Amino acid sequence: MTKEEYILNEAKNLKRSAQKRKKLLEKSYNTTGMTPKAIQRLHAEMNWEAMHYAMTEERIGFALGRITLDELRDSYEPSGWHKYNGIRGEMEKLKFYK
Repeated sequence: MTKEEYILNEAKNLKRSAQKRKKLLEKSYNTTGMTPKAIQRLHAEMNWEAMHYAMTEERIGFALGRITLDELRDSYEPSGWHKYNGIRGEMEKLKFYK
C-alpha cells in the first residue's frame, strides 16, 4: 500500500468515527427515559469511540510525518478500568510501497 492509499483509508475511518461520535453525542443530549445502565453504556460507547478517533488521528499524523514514533501515546484509557496499548508497535511495522 502506498502512503497516499493508507492516508485515504484512515481518513475514511476518521470520517466514520466522527459521524458515530456525533450520533452518540446527539443521543446523549436527551437521556430522558433511559435507565441508568443505558446511560452508562452510552457513555462507555462514547469513550470507546473517542479512543478510536484519537488512534486514527495519530495514524494519519504519523503517515504525514507530523508525529514521530516517540510522540505516539504509550496507552489509551477510555475508562478508569480499561487500558489499551498505543499504536506505536503498529506504526513501527508500517511499510509503504512506492
